[in-house]
Amino acid sequence: MKLKSLLAVLVFTIAATACHSGQKPVRPRVVVPKEFLNLSKEEIFKKGEALYQQKKYPKARSYFSNVYENFPNDPLGRRSLLRIADTFYMQGDSVNLVDAQYKYRDFINRYPGSEFADYALFQIANVSFKQLEKPDRDQTKTREAVQKYREMIQAYPKSPYRVEADAKLQKAQDRLAQHEHVVARFYMKRGDRSAAILRLNALVQDYPNYGHRDEVFYDLGSSLDALGRKGEARLYYERVVSEFPKSDLVGKAKEKLQTKA
Repeated sequence: MKLKSLLAVLVFTIAATACHSGQKPVRPRVVVPKEFLNLSKEEIFKKGEALYQQKKYPKARSYFSNVYENFPNDPLGRRSLLRIADTFYMQGDSVNLVDAQYKYRDFINRYPGSEFADYALFQIANVSFKQLEKPDRDQTKTREAVQKYREMIQAYPKSPYRVEADAKLQKAQDRLAQHEHVVARFYMKRGDRSAAILRLNALVQDYPNYGHRDEVFYDLGSSLDALGRKGEARLYYERVVSEFPKSDLVGKAKEKLQTKA
């Protein structure tokens, strides 16, 4: 116990002596990577761009990070933050996509009035779009993409990225519609035609631009037919024939209509 007390007093004495000696604490020396020495921010950014074009994304990121960290309020510093996000996005795996989305969101939070804010919002949606699952899988990311594209389009209706955002929004909505169609056909295979009809009717209402509406109408006709609702079934077979004359299902729909004539 005495030994411990002596050690404690010794440590305290040394610390007190250091504090009263008038010596300033030693600060760690900032080491500047040699590749950045004697280069202007423009030159560093340009080298980062060259590496980016060569798809050397981690290395390019180090150059963009140098510009952003040293000149965060400079226009080139702002562009560098976007480029940092782009390097993560281009690497494309799930971990880097999370980092990309965070950096794009960070850009919007820091510079909401930037001329590149629409691009950052567009890229946030693209991150979710890049992670879309197949129609028979969970559609969380698809719903995220739909929401983000809508937010971007609403905020920046005249953005130069509007056309691409509209196209990707439609693809994401088609994926959600395909998911609903897969579920409806699952119910059809199980013989639960009522559940299938509910899904198919919701699909028709919620996704009017779905590219396989001829198949949806035929499935509705088939399901209604199986429940003995012949008159309603006929209406959907007729829609296949009249609205989709080039569909592969026209022949089958006509056969169904002939048997009910």
